[in-house]
Amino acid sequence: MTPFPLLHRLALSLVAALVLLPAGPGLARPQAAPATEAPAFAPAHVQLSAPDGRAIDVSVWKAPDERAVVVFSHGYNGSPAAYERILSEWVEAGFTVVAPLHVDSLRHPLHAEVDGPGAFLTRLVDLAAARGYVKAEHAGKPIIAAGHSFGSLMSAISGGALTIAGPQGDPAVKAVVALSSAGDLEGVVTPESYAELTVPTLMITGDADLVPQYVPDWRAHRSPFDRSPAGDKMLLVFEGGDHSLVRNAGEADFDLMVRASVAFMEAHALGDPEALQTLEALTAPEGVTIERR
Repeated sequence: MTPFPLLHRLALSLVAALVLLPAGPGLARPQAAPATEAPAFAPAHVQLSAPDGRAIDVSVWKAPDERAVVVFSHGYNGSPAAYERILSEWVEAGFTVVAPLHVDSLRHPLHAEVDGPGAFLTRLVDLAAARGYVKAEHAGKPIIAAGHSFGSLMSAISGGALTIAGPQGDPAVKAVVALSSAGDLEGVVTPESYAELTVPTLMITGDADLVPQYVPDWRAHRSPFDRSPAGDKMLLVFEGGDHSLVRNAGEADFDLMVRASVAFMEAHALGDPEALQTLEALTAPEGVTIERR
């Protein structure tokens, strides 16, 4: 993550860009999928067009028995492929994953040309385009917004959280899954940012989840849980879990993350009463705390 001292000057530019995004099927311009047979978990790729003509590369992992779609936003400097460990579990459970490669990714050809504010603004456009693609190509499927670190902030925004950019929520988003968070970014996140995050939200973090210069106290990751309206909010905190918990967790902790996130999405995006019972009965093993509000 990088500082955002100019973000307030760019907010109007962001809004101008977003209003140029056409609603519905016209937003997505998928290109031909690879012609060769891909490995078992290799994604298909579609190319979407941003209002400025920028190409947005989107990885699509299609669930064999699709029940809903997760629009996933990776961490700053990261990429969708870095999260295959948990994404593969979601796909197996029936959740197709649609994940843009953001410009701040080290794998993006324009990486050197973007700063922190630029990353924030283009991410909002990327995710709006990805949701438009889902609505066109996976019509009728519930949408979950999920992400890691910076991506979890973007997912919370999709679910209704307010930042300096103003309202960017999408009513089609039925639930949010936040893996760590970007913390309380100065000039972006305010004490009131999560007051409008009313959709069901699952927050997963650890008590060693620190980001130098940005999250010196792991408790900042609690903000989406603590400051949003009560109701269908859940927080898992793993003892010793760091900022890469979603990728480096031991098998037992990872299994709990998978079971909790899948049950959460089934309960709140699919309206599955049995999944809701499973979620409510979930107990914390030693070294993990579970909170609900």
